Amino acid sequence: MSRPSGLILGVSVNCDQWKSALPNYQKYCNQCVVQITQHTLEGRFLCNIPHIELSIVLCDDALIRELNHDYRSKDKSTNVLSFQGLDDQEIDLYLRTNQIIPDHPLSLGEIFIAYETMRNEADKSGVKFSDHFQHIAIHGILHVLGYDHMDDEEAQVMEEIETRLLKKLGIDDPYNA
Repeated sequence: MSRPSGLILGVSVNCDQWKSALPNYQKYCNQCVVQITQHTLEGRFLCNIPHIELSIVLCDDALIRELNHDYRSKDKSTNVLSFQGLDDQEIDLYLRTNQIIPDHPLSLGEIFIAYETMRNEADKSGVKFSDHFQHIAIHGILHVLGYDHMDDEEAQVMEEIETRLLKKLGIDDPYNA
């Protein structure tokens, strides 16, 4: 399983706890990206783009709380924040209808995942940390691809995709736990 050659995945760690809790974080991030590129419409169209970058930052609760405050006016931690690099019109043109293949580099977006919140959620729900991480990574990637869960219909679509992709990775449905 490999990701499209034009898709540059950058994973950075700014919280050392990630390295000991999930030493194969790079492998897990890559597996999630591959699932997206092989099993979603938008992901398949990523294969046509000659240069697109996706950044995943494995951070702590302090950073994600600051970002959540600054960008969403919520003064609390969360498990994942996603920042789209493409606007909705670009997503439609490049990743849903494949009308235009840009010849310049693009940013798909940035995803921040908070260690302490992730650890607490995994422990509380009794799931493996690596399984929960892959769920949240896929969730974050879907956000940069334009998916959301602001209403019940959007949430159902997003959850169905997540569940289907996680099943391919051998991970149980997180919404049926």
